[in-house]
Amino acid sequence: MKSGHGTLTYGGFSIHYALYGKGNPLLCLHGLNLDGRMFAGKNMKELFPDRMIVALDLPGYGRSDFIPGAGVLEISKLIDQLADKLDLNQFELCGFCLGGIFALDYAIRNPGRLSKLYLIETMIYLPWWMTLCNTSVFRILYRGFSRNRLCLALLEMVPALKGLRKMQSLKLTSRLWNNRVNSFYINMMKGYQKIDHLQRSKAVSCETMLIFSDQSFKMIRKTNYGLQAALRHSTLYRLPNDGHFSPVSGSPPHQTLPNVCSRGR
Repeated sequence: MKSGHGTLTYGGFSIHYALYGKGNPLLCLHGLNLDGRMFAGKNMKELFPDRMIVALDLPGYGRSDFIPGAGVLEISKLIDQLADKLDLNQFELCGFCLGGIFALDYAIRNPGRLSKLYLIETMIYLPWWMTLCNTSVFRILYRGFSRNRLCLALLEMVPALKGLRKMQSLKLTSRLWNNRVNSFYINMMKGYQKIDHLQRSKAVSCETMLIFSDQSFKMIRKTNYGLQAALRHSTLYRLPNDGHFSPVSGSPPHQTLPNVCSRGR
């Protein structure tokens, strides 16, 4: 894919973004402990063959500075700044996992700015076990299993984690667990989940594509079925027999997401 990159400046902090491919711009937000490179792989190229992917490194990830205290409003302003820099009045926005939360919130707050929204493996409810990820013990364990093929193979026996080993082999996830940054976003999600996002999402006016894996985490399935009922113009697309990381690292679906999304409801 053709590539390039650029930077934004926000409050004295530098925020990095990368460009992949050709076509109409698709602004993309990655997940926890990832960066914009996750959108540079073969899967994303096949899912969005006619899009130029504009992948933002969220604050603290990739080549972007960490912005202490940054929340959904700050991320929303970064999205606006990036779209303005690209001279986009209306645009398409995609988010994976954590990035999906920011993408959904942006669509709620800016109903007239998006022409299409893609939410991949997004959850608005935080699983209880994610609080364990804030511990130093988890950081040590993560560093160990992320470098061990046998450990990754054993973890992939959990259906929801299918695709994790390939994510690591493609170096799409960091082999270090940054407690400061990841804990910041996890704690932000803990507070954010208390808001009724299903009610808020009724303000979304653009066409929305909800993509999740059949065997992914329970809270992701709950989120997507809830959003399908709440959103006015949505299409639910389930990836059969796949886990949380499969949309990025697994076998791509037979149809491209733009074609599936065009069906609407």
